[in-house]
Amino acid sequence: MTVGHWYREAYQALRVAATAMGQRPADSAADINAAVMARSAVYAQLARVTELLVGARPAVEVPDRAGASTIMRRRGQRLTQLYVGLRAATILDRQFPPSPAVGTAEPARSLHRAADAVAVIGDILASHVPPGQGPRTPEGLAIRAGGGVQSGIAEIARLTSNAVIVDIALPGWLNDGRGHLAEIYRTAAETARWTANSGLGGIARELIAAGRGQPPLDGLDIARSPLNPAPSVRTVDDAVAAMAAARSSMWQNPGQVTGAHLQLGTQLGLAVHILVSGGALRMVGGWRQAAIAAADLRATPPVGAGRDAAAELAEVLRWARSQAAVGGDGHAQLRDRQVVRLSSELPFLAITLHRGLSAALQRGELFVKAEVPLARPAGSLIFRAAKRWRSAVSDDDVVQDLNRGLAQQQPDNDGRGTVARAFPRPPRPRASMVQTPTRAVDAVSGQGRRRTR
Repeated sequence: MTVGHWYREAYQALRVAATAMGQRPADSAADINAAVMARSAVYAQLARVTELLVGARPAVEVPDRAGASTIMRRRGQRLTQLYVGLRAATILDRQFPPSPAVGTAEPARSLHRAADAVAVIGDILASHVPPGQGPRTPEGLAIRAGGGVQSGIAEIARLTSNAVIVDIALPGWLNDGRGHLAEIYRTAAETARWTANSGLGGIARELIAAGRGQPPLDGLDIARSPLNPAPSVRTVDDAVAAMAAARSSMWQNPGQVTGAHLQLGTQLGLAVHILVSGGALRMVGGWRQAAIAAADLRATPPVGAGRDAAAELAEVLRWARSQAAVGGDGHAQLRDRQVVRLSSELPFLAITLHRGLSAALQRGELFVKAEVPLARPAGSLIFRAAKRWRSAVSDDDVVQDLNRGLAQQQPDNDGRGTVARAFPRPPRPRASMVQTPTRAVDAVSGQGRRRTR
């Protein structure tokens, strides 16, 4: 399931928790323990997702609540203030005694669901942009270039606003319980009051406004590895997952890309494009050119993870061709939002194939037909041409045709028409793959500064 699904899951769970706190007071240490721990986990996971989005900690050190209050009263630097507020909200002044029972009250259950949902969002992001490492996927490269970061921060801010509403209700939920429990958990209530009065909600609202209309990350999903054997593709969801797994593997291992990947990938791009365009061949020139060129290449068979990636591409290609054979009515039914999701994979597939083509040429593992003069065998009256192959080079016509065909399918420089994952800028050239994380931080913080003057 995608980032968008888990955002909605966390948002709903926080709303349910806040509502439940106003309906029934806490009446057991188990319920209070569970709710208080889950509440801190929600804030901690929100801070983790913020770090993953911007590629670094927006604040190197997080002070205590008094120091955090000072930072949050400053003008501008909204991203830093959001992060500091999230970290400070996790601070509890004491460790609470363990309870012998498991909390079952609705606030505790919903807060646990929210914390788990935000944790999954973090895991999805970490599969593309692992902390302390370079991007592992084309999506990760786009995120590090700033794509989708602002909208992602806005979603974190929206969840933060809901968490603050929980904190507004939490002291009353505790105080309406048994007197000794209210005293034991007094520090938890004080922490919630600090968060509610810290200005974190107002900072979140500004970041929500700054992210309005920005390309979202809703379609981002986990970057899984190709499976062996390749699972059968029966639905658009299966096809999207298989394509993403194959191209992620090829992106991480360009040295394993062979002619089989280039042929399968370009044929798949052509088949999907025909599905989406309803068979209008005039709209598929780039993929058609690339597929024709790739068919003239030869290479050694793929092995290992490369073989698994090729098998996943082959299975999606089989499914796409079976859908294309349905006919006119089938095309009309397929050209919906689900199939558009499939076509949104194509720009990243083209980028990945282009990168793999360059790596294969450098290794000398692609071959083209060599020009051989006619020769007459001894005793024969007929001249014959022997079929011979030589290592392909970048100047070969077939290689240039393949390069041009793939280049036509990559995202526009202004980002329009780029994918359901909707990054505003395409991945940058390899020379600039390693980005300093402060760029993304400054970009979002700058939005906050402009809006607060």
